[in-house]
Amino acid sequence: MKKLTKILALVMAVAMMLALASCGGSSSSGSSAAESGGSDLSGKTIGYVTITSTAPWGGLVGTEFERIAKEKGATVRVLDAQTDVAKIAEYCQQMIDAGVDALAIFGGDPNANAEIAKAADEAGVPMFMCALDVAEPGRQYVKACVGPDQEQMCYDIAQYIIEANGADSGMKVVQISGVPFLDDYIQREAGFARAMTETNYNVLEADYAYSSRTDAKTFMENHITAEGDTIDIVMGYDDDLTMGAVAAIDEAGLTGSIKVYSLTGQNDAIQAVADGKMELTVMNRAGDIAEETVNAIIEYLSTGSTEYYHYTPLTFIDKDNVQDYIGKGEF
Repeated sequence: MKKLTKILALVMAVAMMLALASCGGSSSSGSSAAESGGSDLSGKTIGYVTITSTAPWGGLVGTEFERIAKEKGATVRVLDAQTDVAKIAEYCQQMIDAGVDALAIFGGDPNANAEIAKAADEAGVPMFMCALDVAEPGRQYVKACVGPDQEQMCYDIAQYIIEANGADSGMKVVQISGVPFLDDYIQREAGFARAMTETNYNVLEADYAYSSRTDAKTFMENHITAEGDTIDIVMGYDDDLTMGAVAAIDEAGLTGSIKVYSLTGQNDAIQAVADGKMELTVMNRAGDIAEETVNAIIEYLSTGSTEYYHYTPLTFIDKDNVQDYIGKGEF
């Protein structure tokens, strides 16, 4: 009898250990959702509203989000505002009215998204910000914001530039940005500007190429025509746009004279670093953001809570480590 009791106690102990191992703890890291009690989204309908699916990086965030969520068993409904910011609210309301189990948003106006978040919360639909945050009043209604710290990222890029070129060198800086009303570009420019206040650099007003590499090239050609070899630096806020500027610089015979810095980590930008046409790109993987957004949704739906900020990693790629990343970029 004592022997049987000991065997039963051992079996119960093992069972408890296995149960604990399968449940795990709550965390905001990439694997936390599967460990927190829910490993899939079977039977769930997830809404995804995006400002654009055609911009290369933004489009990749959406396609990866849809792929990963479907792999977890979800039905995914996608609506694309095609850069019409007013349609974000309209499409989100459609998702809320349809009773989706969770709603993820990429892009849009931060203040308008705060109102959307309130409406979603009142309807009992948990909302998640994918790559971009809402305005501060809306954060009480959003369950999680996933992505890098956009402002800090560009502050760090600026510090890299200052360290490489000196704070008192009076560099003239051209800025090639994307969509002026999108929160990621707003934060990126703010981070760069914050660091530039510590220098005597001449930072020109940003040109907005939206999602057009061709327009970015034209902006750079115009600067070269107007300012020529007085330009020292180009700060690009997205690799796809920055590569338009790189083409203009190359065609003007100014490669090496103008130092180019950017972010996203796409393959042609990484190759441009290897070829000496760019100084730096920062890899901000769309897939990491998509995956962690899905993880945050799973964690919230399975436990009722999750951390607000789920920061995703960044990789600075310059001449010292570029060979490790050639052909391994975003697209």
